[in-house]
Amino acid sequence: MRLLRRVVNISVLFSALVLTPLLFLTHFNTYLAGLFGDFAGRYLPNSTLLASERKAHREFRNQTVAQAGERARRQAKLRDDMSGRKKSALGKGKRILVRGSATMAVGVVPVLGVSADVYSLSEDFSDVCELLQIIDEMSVAIGVEGDSLYRENYCHKPEEGMALVTAAAQDFDWPWED
Repeated sequence: MRLLRRVVNISVLFSALVLTPLLFLTHFNTYLAGLFGDFAGRYLPNSTLLASERKAHREFRNQTVAQAGERARRQAKLRDDMSGRKKSALGKGKRILVRGSATMAVGVVPVLGVSADVYSLSEDFSDVCELLQIIDEMSVAIGVEGDSLYRENYCHKPEEGMALVTAAAQDFDWPWED
């Protein structure tokens, strides 16, 4: 019984001499309140409001930083992807221009000019289809909605596309045929 009385007396004295002034000071000092709140948050089941707010703020900040980092990584990947596609598209365009000027240069020679025109047109069709596919992929990557230029120009079915071009050329009135 004596031991129990001593434990109660020590608890009351500790509470009166240590905990009461400490709790009183936490009302006026935010740093001390934070320390007390962190201690309470770690070791007690019901933490203080300040500790709960700090924890919620810390979780929100970590989540925001993680989202910003993920967004930055996505944008960097998209930028790199678009840069690569842009270089590819520029290369295709240059090839079409060089091939066109070469065809024009040899176009004065009768048999060679026709052969060069046929070869140039088939390669140009291939390069233009690749350019349209690059444009479609870039449009999808940046979120532009619309029809596929690749499919609209019959690149997925080149035989049908060439048949339409041939039919349109047969119906066209050429000025030198008069």
